[in-house]
Amino acid sequence: MFRVGLLSNPWLLAAGGFGIALMAAISYPPPLQSLFNTAPLAASDWAVLAAFGALLLAAEEARKWWLRRPRATRPKGEAR
Repeated sequence: MFRVGLLSNPWLLAAGGFGIALMAAISYPPPLQSLFNTAPLAASDWAVLAAFGALLLAAEEARKWWLRRPRATRPKGEAR
């Protein structure tokens, strides 16, 4: 059976980390806050975002598991 670990794609992890770092770079330094008209996120906001992200990740992994699960096969000609 083909299995892929959650952390098996280092490029995808690097892209996610880069995206988070870019959002933080735009939101936190005061000169960039005025340039992009942003405000820093509170810790509770980051917690909500992380929770929703983890929920979406879990839902997608469950969907992939459901599609890849082994199924019992019926002999040809057998009715349901």
